[in-house]
Amino acid sequence: MWAAGMLTSSSNAAMGTLSPLHLRRGKVVGYSLIGLGIFFLLVGVVMPYYKTPQRLEGSGPAESFSSDRPYVISSYILPPIDEGEPINLSVMSDRAGTTTVLLAAYDSRAQTISGSVLTNIVFAKDQKGMAIFTTATKSAQYMLVITSYNSSYTFSLTSVWSPFYDLRSFTTYGFLTLPLGLAAAYYDGIVERRDKMFEEALKDIRGQRQPRKKSQPP
Repeated sequence: MWAAGMLTSSSNAAMGTLSPLHLRRGKVVGYSLIGLGIFFLLVGVVMPYYKTPQRLEGSGPAESFSSDRPYVISSYILPPIDEGEPINLSVMSDRAGTTTVLLAAYDSRAQTISGSVLTNIVFAKDQKGMAIFTTATKSAQYMLVITSYNSSYTFSLTSVWSPFYDLRSFTTYGFLTLPLGLAAAYYDGIVERRDKMFEEALKDIRGQRQPRKKSQPP
């Protein structure tokens, strides 16, 4: 019985020693996830609205020509550009009369051109390049489509858009991480209250087991 009592007391003491460490880790994990979730939401919601002058450059086509398909259609989708912002576009081809260029507002949900077309140019037989200076007719994404016929091209487009537009996906991470952090913190609170009740019960049991001191006669 004495050995069993010692084993029980040792186990309880060990649990009492490990419990605060467990609680500390639970709180750290919960609050860390909450902070990370808030950070993801701020980055995914706020940063895409920060816009500065940007430049998009490229060359193509990325695919090779064949006898069955002597042309390649290349498309580039731009982040949202505010209405009235200037858009400057230049395209150069290595062969005259072999390129068409289209620039228009783009609806990403419908995956189609929306609104008026800013430019739609078919190179003349002696034309190898073009440059236009226009403005955005609406606040939206824009799509540049270059069709090349057995030729290659380079282009440059400048305007004002957000370099952080692709960070919108962080919003999804925020909506996933924040509830996990709240759940971890809530569960840790339950564990903390349970452990406190357990420790109080252990104190009462230990107090009852301690022998009372006998009073000495005068």
